[in-house]
Amino acid sequence: MFVLTSSQMREIDRKALHVIGIPEVVLMENAGFCVFEEIKKDFGELKDKNIAVFCGKGNNGGDGFVVARYLAQVCPNVKVFLFDENVTLTSKVFLDVLKKLEVDISILSEELLSSLKTQRFDIIVDAIFGIGLSKDIEGLYKKAIEYINSSGAYVYSVDIPSGICSDSAQVKGCAVRANKTVTFVYPKIGHILYPGSYYCGKVIVKDIGIPEKIIKDIKVKILTVEDLDVSKFYRYPDSHKGDYGKVGIVAGSKYYPGAAVLCSNAALQSGCGLCYLITPKEALYFQNFRRPEIIVLPLEGKEGVISFDGFVKFDEFFAKFDVLGFGCGLTKNEEVEKILIHILENFQIPIVIDADGLNTLSSSQKAKKLLASYKSQKVLTPHYMEAARILNVDVKDIAKNPIDAATKIASEFKAICVLKGSRTIITDGDEVFINVLGNPGMAKGGSGDVLTGIILSMIAQGCSAFEAAKLAVYLHSLSADILLEKKTMQTILPSEIIDGLDNAIRRLIKG
Repeated sequence: MFVLTSSQMREIDRKALHVIGIPEVVLMENAGFCVFEEIKKDFGELKDKNIAVFCGKGNNGGDGFVVARYLAQVCPNVKVFLFDENVTLTSKVFLDVLKKLEVDISILSEELLSSLKTQRFDIIVDAIFGIGLSKDIEGLYKKAIEYINSSGAYVYSVDIPSGICSDSAQVKGCAVRANKTVTFVYPKIGHILYPGSYYCGKVIVKDIGIPEKIIKDIKVKILTVEDLDVSKFYRYPDSHKGDYGKVGIVAGSKYYPGAAVLCSNAALQSGCGLCYLITPKEALYFQNFRRPEIIVLPLEGKEGVISFDGFVKFDEFFAKFDVLGFGCGLTKNEEVEKILIHILENFQIPIVIDADGLNTLSSSQKAKKLLASYKSQKVLTPHYMEAARILNVDVKDIAKNPIDAATKIASEFKAICVLKGSRTIITDGDEVFINVLGNPGMAKGGSGDVLTGIILSMIAQGCSAFEAAKLAVYLHSLSADILLEKKTMQTILPSEIIDGLDNAIRRLIKG
């Protein structure tokens, strides 16, 4: 499913009007009816309900006028609260209809808002601001939104909760907390990313009669099964381990031995034929948790951390690998930087860089330049803080616009970027996929190491880097969601996500 920006939605509306010839009043009528339809479906009989419709002066308010008209036909207790009678021309058509039908319409003031605190509404329709909001809300609008949130009514937002930026999902000063949001054509970024998603409640997407043929060049999508190529999961009866790829993983230290174990276990469990773990000898004390099928190449470390001299002794193995993982639990120091530069200068195999590999990359200009010119496939898997270091910005800037951050990283390094978060974003710098699966039970140290292992395994089995990233993110989250069917979020462990990959793959294949 596509996800739209406000400018894309405006362009779609423009084409519907000027290219196809669908009048704006028709689209507004359809939008308002869709919201009414949803209210009627939820509540059934409405004649005994007290309903308030708050309408702004833009086209979102016009949608609200249409909703109010339909509600007034089945309910005698509908009140419309208007901020300003100077509405858009299209909205005025429907406001005039309401007046002729003698629907109860009031111009809002602070005094009126105060008096509403003594009234009880069962349902409130929020049609104050639509998807074009760009500045912070203040004054009477702010007080109205605060009233709506404190009213105890069941709240429907038209298109998007007033106060949520459609393009960034950020709260513009304050925002309506809706129980249900009815949006049109496709969801917007503000519905999908947080914190906007919190405010939307349940999001319902409605068709308002815009032809699919004019919806083109949309680059952002919600990641679904239809976007995944599951053909690589099929295995021919006469296949052997070499057919499913060799994964090399450079990971671990005496401080973080578990990161190496989780990454390599995940790679093996998700189907690669062979998995080699290159790790300092000092990290081997933790290896009783490692799957026995993993081939360990222990190297001489320096104070429990990987060393350059120890690493280069294993250069010959790199000719065997179909993909290389670098970074999980290595720590950040000069030795790690030297090894990363050595790899980028001397080898051309697909590489997945995570954790301390990313932290090293962020502080090494040489490594950045080498990675940008590295010819083979590349996947970078930062969380928000790592992305902030790479882009040299504040982490708050990443949170405000994660899609922009992910595409910048992907474009700068000509790589696939997997920006990890509550809504993980996968992009090649052009197309963007937003993962909506997963749950807060994944918010534990080690979850990222597991994801890296799955990505490595998918590449080893013949997926492109982009396809591998999409498949891995989906499987990783699906496994956690399946665990949630029997466990609480608090007790889900990254190691259990690995064990749950069997059920996740089964469910994915079955569709």
